[in-house]
Amino acid sequence: MKKATLHINEQKRLDLLKSFKTDDRRRKDLEELTELACKLTNVPNSFISIVDVNTVWFKSQNGIELNDTPRELSFCAHAINHDKGFYSINDTLEHPDFENHPYVIDEKPIRSYAGVPLKDKNNLPLGTICVLDYKPHQFTKDDQQALELIADLVMRHLTLYKVNEELKESQERLKENNELLKEFARTVSHDMKMPLANMVLTTDLVAKKYGDTIDQSGKDYLKYIKDAAFGLSDYVTQILSHYESDSYMIEEKEVFDIYTLLEHIQEMLALPDEVNFILPEDNMELNINKSALEQILINLIGNAQKYNDKEKIKISISAGESLDSYKISVRDNGMGIPEDKKEEIFKMFSTLNISDRLGKKGNGIGLNTVLKLVEKLNGSIDVKSELGKGTEFIVTLSK
Repeated sequence: MKKATLHINEQKRLDLLKSFKTDDRRRKDLEELTELACKLTNVPNSFISIVDVNTVWFKSQNGIELNDTPRELSFCAHAINHDKGFYSINDTLEHPDFENHPYVIDEKPIRSYAGVPLKDKNNLPLGTICVLDYKPHQFTKDDQQALELIADLVMRHLTLYKVNEELKESQERLKENNELLKEFARTVSHDMKMPLANMVLTTDLVAKKYGDTIDQSGKDYLKYIKDAAFGLSDYVTQILSHYESDSYMIEEKEVFDIYTLLEHIQEMLALPDEVNFILPEDNMELNINKSALEQILINLIGNAQKYNDKEKIKISISAGESLDSYKISVRDNGMGIPEDKKEEIFKMFSTLNISDRLGKKGNGIGLNTVLKLVEKLNGSIDVKSELGKGTEFIVTLSK
């Protein structure tokens, strides 16, 4: 008996095998291919084999129940070394390499075998698709073509499985990194907000206690410090909201009405008297993730008030539904958005370099958070705007 030699590029082949993350478990999705191999070649037994360091084990089989075999005894270990790809033995009793082979002199001897290596794009074999019989078999060109076709299909299956596993690992790493980022954001939020609150309190105390001895320039400096502290606190809050938006379980829906939600948002934002806040003509019941929609509307309504240059601010909400979606719009009479900036405003940290009605500049986080939440809700957002006359954001969300 002649033992199969190692592949000429054995270490590279084993590295490739490792990258495919294969194991000794059967793959039900490959059973149809081993069955097909038997039907096309008219041979009763078929295997999809993986040739490992010392063992050949089978991902799928048809006709024989066998989990693995020692590599030194495996016909497949010979097949992966065959230069021409298709490796066949019409009658093992007449083949000198298999004289006194345990599987050939067995009580139920293997008399014929044919296999095609499962190769990657660099011509490195993982194993084979093979057929075998307990009687001699004259393998034909049609048999060869059939096995080559199936070998290609098997490699497509194994490659797809490899890609899917890599994607799962990548997603898991991204999930872990995202959790670290969210935890970092929470920590930063907590660690920064207290000092910022102290800055605001200190400037108020200094202004109150030493106000009579501080000139106008000094009072202006104190105001700048206070405004900067408020601005940085708002920035930290929006960063935290952006990362927390990833944690919303969008599939967790609840039933609520639009009036109750909008009235709650109006209270949260503490909209001043000069804001004419107009609710939709008719109330509407929704069944959707309430937290996500609330965060969307808080951003849109808050921006409609902040970025408004009119003495009398008007914010109008409309709501409607179709068989498969809800549509909610937030329209204001503010300064408007240039036509060429409508897409840019949704990019992270992108601003129009303009100040709000209190002279503060945005940080470009809020609308990016809105877009992310809308997309998580399987929806879309459109913008209609005219400079000097106002802006309307139309949000469409799947039911």
